[in-house]
Amino acid sequence: MAISGIVPDLRVTGLKRQIVLLEHIPPLETASIHVFDISLDANREALSKLLDNPRFRISWFDHHEAGQIPTYPNLKTTIVNAKGTCTALLVHASLPGSDPRWAAIAAFGDNVPEAAEALLKPLNISDSEIAELREAGELLNYNAYGETEADVLFPPLEIAQRLSSFRDPIEFIRNGGIIPELRAQFQEDEARAKGLAPFEQRVGAVVYRLPRKPWARRLGATLANRLSLQNPECAVTVLHPLNDGAYQVSIRAPRQRNQEIPPASGLALEFPTGGGRVLAAGINHLPEARLSEFISKFFERYASA
Repeated sequence: MAISGIVPDLRVTGLKRQIVLLEHIPPLETASIHVFDISLDANREALSKLLDNPRFRISWFDHHEAGQIPTYPNLKTTIVNAKGTCTALLVHASLPGSDPRWAAIAAFGDNVPEAAEALLKPLNISDSEIAELREAGELLNYNAYGETEADVLFPPLEIAQRLSSFRDPIEFIRNGGIIPELRAQFQEDEARAKGLAPFEQRVGAVVYRLPRKPWARRLGATLANRLSLQNPECAVTVLHPLNDGAYQVSIRAPRQRNQEIPPASGLALEFPTGGGRVLAAGINHLPEARLSEFISKFFERYASA
């Protein structure tokens, strides 16, 4: 999200699954640190070291499973792990007068379109502008996935820097030099994925396994989002093969079922490097040796027959 008038002295970011970021903050005597959209639990050790310095002030906005939140006078957290929210919505709510269109872009990208549309409804903007915001969110989210920066078209830091120079999101979409290039690459990747058949499927749950290619590492999470929206009563897992033979895993719990369903994050947290939220979670590095175990647990939770 772009916050008008605020330019940080230092940005630390990474690809979607590169979430252990606090340890990359350089030595500082004093700092005001704002953390967005990464798991507190995954950064707990580095956070504790930072909080031991009373001259550090840390604010944390996130919507992933956090574990036990430490109590420090110099830590302020806004962490809500609930269905239908995302980090940008939490930030927007804390900034009176901020432009809701930026938060809507992020919500579309985070696969909570209902929240994005509710945010935009009072604005009475055109359907075509809503479509532009939706596409921008989906494409920016798509660009965040890859095993290395060589997999993606724009490095995360470049995205942040370009976004921050625009106050109007529509102006960014049309003149930022990012969306048209991402659109072209995304369409090429989608064409490669056509005809992809499920790796394993049962009533109410399906698993896809992608090839070990850069396009698949880029597209896999977006594919999981789209499959989840197309069939909201079905749980979806997409397996992204990594170069070392392991997998990144995208898990989507059913968005609509009559009965209570287990959170996607609960399954992910049963495996090292797993985490997430109620409807969407992932495992950053699932060894091949544990693949069958994961698939069995996925179907145990979500297959309805």
